Amino acid sequence: MDTTTQLPDEIRAAVDSLDGSLGSVRAIVETDVGTDGGYGSAWLVVADKRVLVYPSGNGAHPSIDLDMEAIKGAAVTPLVGVSAIELTTPSGRVELVRYSNAKAKRFAKVCKIIDSLANGRDVPEDALVDEDRVCATCKRELPEDTDVCPACVRKSKVVRRLLGYARPYIGRCVLVFVLMIAAVAAGLVPPYLTRYLVDHVLKEPQFYGKLGLMVLALTGSHVLGLALSIWRGRVAGWLGNRLVRDLRAEVYRALNRLSMSYFDKKQVGAVMARVIRDTGMLADFLIDGALWFMVCALEIIGIGIVLFCMDWKLALLILIPAPLISLVTYVFWRRIRSTFHKVWHQWSAMNAALNDTFAGIRVVKAFAQEQREVSRLDVRNDKLFVVGARSEQILATFFPLLYSVGGAGFLLVWYFGGRGVQNGGITLGTLMAFLGYLGMFYGPLQSLSRMGDWLSRCLTSGERIFEVIDTEPEAYDDPEAIPMPEMKGRVEIRDVRFSYEPGKKALDGISIDVEPGEMIGLVGHSGAGKSTLINLICRFYDVDEGAILIDGVDVRKIRLHDLRRQIGIVMQEPFLFPGTIAENIAYGKPEATLDEIMAAARTANAHDFIMKSPYGYDTEVGERGKLMSGGERQRISIARAILHDPKILILDEATSSVDLETEKNIQEALARLTSSRTTFAIAHRLSTLRNANRLLVLEKGKVAELGSHDELVKKRDGVYAKLAKTYRDLSKLRAVDG
Repeated sequence: MDTTTQLPDEIRAAVDSLDGSLGSVRAIVETDVGTDGGYGSAWLVVADKRVLVYPSGNGAHPSIDLDMEAIKGAAVTPLVGVSAIELTTPSGRVELVRYSNAKAKRFAKVCKIIDSLANGRDVPEDALVDEDRVCATCKRELPEDTDVCPACVRKSKVVRRLLGYARPYIGRCVLVFVLMIAAVAAGLVPPYLTRYLVDHVLKEPQFYGKLGLMVLALTGSHVLGLALSIWRGRVAGWLGNRLVRDLRAEVYRALNRLSMSYFDKKQVGAVMARVIRDTGMLADFLIDGALWFMVCALEIIGIGIVLFCMDWKLALLILIPAPLISLVTYVFWRRIRSTFHKVWHQWSAMNAALNDTFAGIRVVKAFAQEQREVSRLDVRNDKLFVVGARSEQILATFFPLLYSVGGAGFLLVWYFGGRGVQNGGITLGTLMAFLGYLGMFYGPLQSLSRMGDWLSRCLTSGERIFEVIDTEPEAYDDPEAIPMPEMKGRVEIRDVRFSYEPGKKALDGISIDVEPGEMIGLVGHSGAGKSTLINLICRFYDVDEGAILIDGVDVRKIRLHDLRRQIGIVMQEPFLFPGTIAENIAYGKPEATLDEIMAAARTANAHDFIMKSPYGYDTEVGERGKLMSGGERQRISIARAILHDPKILILDEATSSVDLETEKNIQEALARLTSSRTTFAIAHRLSTLRNANRLLVLEKGKVAELGSHDELVKKRDGVYAKLAKTYRDLSKLRAVDG
């Protein structure tokens, strides 16, 4: 559970300095989601006496520092796409950290540790062991972003499967192999011609004519070998890139077919690594590695045959250093691998630090902390220098030593070959040919010694790619699914139960019937189950028990494309793709005309601000819509939903983070959008909830209350009435502050 090996130095120093006031440190874990729901990181430190949170890029200053005595309990709270640990304190509930579901198991154990310590109980053993991240075969810890154990990869199976992708290009594969053999054969000709030149041509009195022919022959063999190598390289380059292109396309198609539960368990960086890094590793292997391996093998075999045919005794002398070279190379690359891992880790840390600085450059400038960030980067830079210099020094030592071992073969051939020439056992031309072949022999031998490690890493990438491809996809093309291109929008939720984790129900017996065109407000504290219910209606997950029906048909039996086509979502934090405003509005209906796009924008109260832009609907929104304000992004997303024209609409806190004037515009747009559509709205503002026909109040995954706003607000001791009172009090405070 403890991950202190990756803990930033400034935080490690801060934790060490607090040692006396912390007691025993039970866990130090890195989150992958910021408090705003975006991807970020922070370090959670759990000790016997205190709980601290250190945000990334904030140095050694904790954002949360609580005494364990002030904590009454800890619980996991599922949110949309992420989860959080919330603490119960005398002053109320405190959100400690957020994290993606890829880290759910680890943080569930951290939550157990906090809850046990807060309540004076012994920490359970299952909160201390990450047995779920251990290979079932070799018991080694698995890499964090995959279930593939590098030590247990079935290399032969991966190779056979990779070769299956080459089947459509079998003609080019054969051509590459033939060209390879021809190029290697052409490369073996010059030393043999040198033998003939020395032994025969140079001994003749008038050798100028034959000498010219031999030089032409040597030149021709060189040019032929060069031409064959270029031809082979060009064909192989096309073939390797084509195979990787096919693999990358299949991985991307597979990822798009996977369910939300898969992405909840994976970090975005890990998913991107499958498409980019792993396929890149295979590209290196297929384009360079595999060809180089075959060339080296053919050269060694070809040179060995020629040498033994010329003089088997002298050939045996060449082989004397070969086992030593292979052994030294193999041992060296196994030892140096850990040093290279340190270099890669320091590069990763350097990149992360740069990313943090540039992502928060406004904050850095606002607080005049440029020198502090430069100093922080200097520390990373110095560490990278130390490990980088060490790795280069090791390489600078190894290769000269290796060449000196290979040089022993030259010395043996010179000594014993020279004696053979003197005694008449071999000719001078044979000795010169041996020396030529010897220079071609040890290089491929060294390369083959390193090939095993390279092959292992590349085939591990292949296994990780096939892990994605083989993951069970969503049932988009289930032949038994019921097509429903048109829906009325009646939704029946019947005794639904669902758990993200075994033994912890997120929903427990939810039932409600919703008529077409009815608006249902979902109300409740964080973690009550609102977002979970929405996820089930969209079928991002399937219910554990019970059923959700649309127009009388279980959503699990509806063709998934038709189901998603009839559901529109307006998120709290709308996501816009890089491109123009028009392209983003038409995302759900790419064939929409400009008139349709503009009509949707007018309905969403977006047309006026769009037309004020110099480029109108062709205005670029930037990455994630960063060139637009929050209210503008929200209205563009509403226009996108209007053009999508769904029968069932999901509103997830659509007005929670905008000013009052923008909220008014959005509320008007939402009123038009929800007209005649079945709507589920998650909201905390009464202005949104008043428009709902009924309010479904959830508490701890169960239905606490159900009724209209006026009905529920009259129940003075009811859950909704208390929430409404809290909202009114907060509104008064905001009005006074304003």
